[in-house]
Amino acid sequence: MRIGNIKEATPTQIRTLQLRELELLKHLQAILKEHNLSFYIIGGTLIGAVRDGGFIPWDDDIDIIMKRKDFEKFYANRNEWLKGTNFLLERSNEKVSQHLTGITFKDKTTTFINQHSVNENIQHSMSLDIDPLDYRPVGKFKRYLQIIYAIIFSLYNADRVPDHQGKLLRYLAYLPLKMVPTRRAKYKIWSWAEKKMVKLGNPKSGEVVELGVGYKALFRYDDAKWFDKAIPIQFDGMTLPAPVGYDAYLKAVVGDYTKLPPKEEQIPKHTTYLIDTETPYNEKMREPFMEGKIHEKG
Repeated sequence: MRIGNIKEATPTQIRTLQLRELELLKHLQAILKEHNLSFYIIGGTLIGAVRDGGFIPWDDDIDIIMKRKDFEKFYANRNEWLKGTNFLLERSNEKVSQHLTGITFKDKTTTFINQHSVNENIQHSMSLDIDPLDYRPVGKFKRYLQIIYAIIFSLYNADRVPDHQGKLLRYLAYLPLKMVPTRRAKYKIWSWAEKKMVKLGNPKSGEVVELGVGYKALFRYDDAKWFDKAIPIQFDGMTLPAPVGYDAYLKAVVGDYTKLPPKEEQIPKHTTYLIDTETPYNEKMREPFMEGKIHEKG
């Protein structure tokens, strides 16, 4: 299947994309199980599992989180564990920005050119984005210090004005990004902030936090007990791990998650230039879309 902007895709096209992502998730789950690493489905994926038994009909991605220790172990061993496969595990570094604060598990046999990263010379393939779960510090001062570090990390690591966070935050993010023009300088800032925010975490706080997924998450209360263990939940024919406190977690994140959002919000959240579920990405595929040119229609 080949389409342009996923926001303009038909339900059949979205479903085709979802099924391909499901295949990728099966591979990821098998790799993590082989190496005794745990993960949880969260966000829209978890809502879909609880409410719909699978994908929310208009959802265009899969939301995954791993506890920091497993998250870092997976990334550290990526070359050995993924050797000889069609998969990559990538992360922003000094030279390359993925425009994402986590790690991304990519299928090299596909193409997925996202608007926010079209100008980056990266592997533009379908992927599953994985975020880490960290502990809060003990004490209010350290808690707010961690939040400050997390904001700095997210801003310069993602290296773009935030999506889905409101116009005010987009405006507030614009100037600090412009004030630090080079990738090397941004890397020094966010890598320093990342170390600081992670080091502040303390299991004795009894709270966990998603430090890179958005401003609202930084001020949300998440009980560490919600993530003490995983429970099985059905998702489009797969059995996936949900946090044991999924109900309390989802209520903290979205409120009444059993209700559908307004009709105008029932659309994919990404803006894409090109998706091809069957064709491997090559650099020429993004050339027509670079520097803000009109994206290809479905």
